[in-house]
Amino acid sequence: MGEEEKDRDMNPESGINVEIQNNRKEPDKKEPDQDERSEHAEGTDESERGDEKDPVEALREEYEERLKEKEDRFLRLAAEFDNYKKRTARQFENMTISSAERIITPLLEVVDNFQRALESSENNSDYDSLKKGTELIYQQLQGILKREGVEEIEAVGQQFDPNLHEAMMQVESDEYDEGVIVQEMMKGYKIKDKVIRHSRVVVSKGVSAKGDSETEDS
Repeated sequence: MGEEEKDRDMNPESGINVEIQNNRKEPDKKEPDQDERSEHAEGTDESERGDEKDPVEALREEYEERLKEKEDRFLRLAAEFDNYKKRTARQFENMTISSAERIITPLLEVVDNFQRALESSENNSDYDSLKKGTELIYQQLQGILKREGVEEIEAVGQQFDPNLHEAMMQVESDEYDEGVIVQEMMKGYKIKDKVIRHSRVVVSKGVSAKGDSETEDS
């Protein structure tokens, strides 16, 4: 044995000192405790949460964007509808003017003929020629109405129809039965099946009681 081993054997405390010194030379690596690991994990979670949006905030932004899109669409539709109304009003006005023009233009010729007839009557006392000229103008006007589909409503001798006639009075009549038109006070007109003016008529209320008694006596 060497001297050192002899000394250790003889002095056990010296061996303990050597082991302590060896332990000091190579300290053990200390692992992180539980608290440090928890703090590290919490820090990592907070950084990850910072990168992600709050679900409520994200939902609010989504609905705000949708609401803005709806508002923009509503404004566009309102503008389009306003333009449609203006365009339709212009079209209706143009149609009205065109319809009036189509009817009035031929009537202007009738007005011209009436004017010529009046001017001619100032220097001409011939009643027959004036009457003939007036009849021609009347026929011209009737032709215009016929081209437009205007028809006279039949009255005298027809059964009274409130859809076509307007009764102004009733009279006793030996010629017409009760409810039959005996006289036309103003002509009525219709376009196809639409009445544009009712005929004003006088309607029979039948034979008088005096007439019945006279008939029985005879």
